[in-house]
Amino acid sequence: MPAALSLPTFPTDAASLPSDLAESLGRIRHVISDTDNTMICHSTALRDTAGRPSDELPRTLVAMAAAGMDVVPCTGRNRAMIREDARILGLPGWIGEMGGILCLHEGQEDGWRYFTADMPYDPSCGRTPHDVIVATGVVGRLLDRWYDCLETYNDNNIGYQYREVTVALRGAVMEDEAQRMLDETGLPLYLADNGFVSRITGKTILPAAQSGHLDDVHTYHITPRGLDKGSAVQRYIELMDWDPAEVMACGDSPADCAMAPHVGTFLLMRNGIDNPKAQAALATSGNAWVSSRDATDGFCDAMRTLVELRRRS
Repeated sequence: MPAALSLPTFPTDAASLPSDLAESLGRIRHVISDTDNTMICHSTALRDTAGRPSDELPRTLVAMAAAGMDVVPCTGRNRAMIREDARILGLPGWIGEMGGILCLHEGQEDGWRYFTADMPYDPSCGRTPHDVIVATGVVGRLLDRWYDCLETYNDNNIGYQYREVTVALRGAVMEDEAQRMLDETGLPLYLADNGFVSRITGKTILPAAQSGHLDDVHTYHITPRGLDKGSAVQRYIELMDWDPAEVMACGDSPADCAMAPHVGTFLLMRNGIDNPKAQAALATSGNAWVSSRDATDGFCDAMRTLVELRRRS
């Protein structure tokens, strides 16, 4: 059994930091963050991690904007969902579908584009990258193989077919076997684990969900090979012409940890610290911290420190 990952806790008192660390963290101007169980809990921006009514996140986002800081959500959600989230929260851009859709400037008609990494894709084919993947038949094969413990993940209960680049599933599978099935399609595809499910609404076939035990229900995404939150963040930073040293990424899952090598600072939420895949992903990272508290509470703690450091600089 590998030793638990030991990361420094992100400071909550800006005034107590040594000058070199204060200067380094004070350079952060852009925050690329996972949404669920990182920025947001309980599917709302108006509750804290425990589910109590709270305006801490909106007030923190306002303080960041006043300090000249950008927040870009990076999520597995589809374009319709994350675009609306970003619009309501007043965020300038977003990354959806595990990096498959990049929006640089919300509100501009040409502000978003598909990103398929290693998977060849011709926009003139008349199909989305998602449709190209489904046409191989592999989604049906996976559902047949794990007929009693795997289902398509329905965004907002409107159906997985509304995705454009990835295919979202939830349940529990033998990941090596599932990956072999993807390899047999002839397309460069990858099964990404986007962490554990914390709640399920709507119909489900999953016995664990029906019994109320979600300990081993994963969110999976079939993605083009080479496409993950890391490669998407790298591409986003390039397109925005940002200095990676001025970017912090935040998340709670192994998929989020892929962002760490491409930014100056990475914040792992305390609620993700016990995930062995997250521990493995960050084992050799020299830029990772763990939040002071879980999820939304820890996110706000860290952002408040950055805001104070920006004000001091």
